[in-house]
Amino acid sequence: MMRLFKFALAALICPVLLASCSDDEAEKKIDVTFNAIPKVAGALDVSALAGTPVQFTEVRNQDTKSFSLDANGSVIASLPMGVYNVSIEKNITNAQGEQVVISLRMENVNVNTDGQVIDGYVNSLPASALGKDFIFSEVFFNGETNSGRMMHPDQYIVLFNPTEDVLYADGVSVGVTMHISWWPKELWYDSYYPDQVPIGGFITIPGSGKEHPVQPGEKLVIAFTAINHSEVVNGEIAYDHAVDLSGADFEVYYGPDANDVDNPSVPNVLITENGDSYGFFFQPRGYVSPVMFRLENGQQSTVDAFVNSHTTLSKTHVDATETTPEGDIDIHILAIETENIIDGIQTSDVPQDVKTRVVPETVDRGKFLVNGCHRQELCIRKEIKVGDKTFYQDTNNSSEDMQDVNERKAAGKVQTAFPVGWRNNK
Repeated sequence: MMRLFKFALAALICPVLLASCSDDEAEKKIDVTFNAIPKVAGALDVSALAGTPVQFTEVRNQDTKSFSLDANGSVIASLPMGVYNVSIEKNITNAQGEQVVISLRMENVNVNTDGQVIDGYVNSLPASALGKDFIFSEVFFNGETNSGRMMHPDQYIVLFNPTEDVLYADGVSVGVTMHISWWPKELWYDSYYPDQVPIGGFITIPGSGKEHPVQPGEKLVIAFTAINHSEVVNGEIAYDHAVDLSGADFEVYYGPDANDVDNPSVPNVLITENGDSYGFFFQPRGYVSPVMFRLENGQQSTVDAFVNSHTTLSKTHVDATETTPEGDIDIHILAIETENIIDGIQTSDVPQDVKTRVVPETVDRGKFLVNGCHRQELCIRKEIKVGDKTFYQDTNNSSEDMQDVNERKAAGKVQTAFPVGWRNNK
């Protein structure tokens, strides 16, 4: 009887002992080092993260353990082996008084080796500077009267990466609105707006999809003519208010028939013209507005397919001439869906203002006005300093987002020069 009792007792005790051993194995802790790294280099002083909790949540049982970062943005976490979700969230105020949400989400991180190092890249941009795709940081459409000559070749566009990821510029396109901002509504206006924006023409950055990376917080410059406009050539007088654009990344070249100048060192964008409209150009008073959108890539076949699928027949009203009567005629209109516009600026000048909105309010609910033609007035966003990086304000309201034209003029600020090697001199 005693022997049977011992066997029964052993049978009861063994599972408990086995379970205890198993639990001890599962609860064995290892030390891992976690480093919080700003996703945009220089965007954040990591010492500002001191005391910020890093939460490790075990995926299987949802147990959460919290550890605080030190002044170097690091912490040693003692954790049971397992698979974890890692998170950080903290509100801070940067030097400019902007509220910034520091955040990180990492999923299914394996913690299985003592001494393991885990690097987590934190988002650290203020909401007014953080975007999802390229924005216009500068658009110089106003031009300048230089040495008695009105300048259009010195116009330029700057695209800016406001995200915390690498963006590829291949296929990024800039169009100009077909409707003039100070005209009454055209006959076709209500057939398109606000869901579509008719464009007179557009340019596209060439490339197969990943040929032109732009790092977070970096720029890409498109010059209408990528030369030094202030240079004395063959003894001719230099343009006295022009700047050097020879370091542009891309150039708008209209071809020899347009008496245009081509810088062979700077690649050309693809130009698409709408034959029933004005084509792609910048009006120095801002009467046509720039809009940006993205195609799948920058190959000519992709551009052609876009044009074919986005061109429709409509009607416009024409006044009588000496040879033709007044009436409605058919025209082809190329339009981009408003939801596919990634940035746009409603522009015009002070004398005419905006009579008809040509950039929908979902894209830009404000406006940017120059004082007149060829005044050397630059459309540039307000700067936001993020660590040692410069980002730009974008709240889809150009009335608030752009620097004041008159204040810039009073301070002697004009358009930006982009000479060869300008990135090395920042």
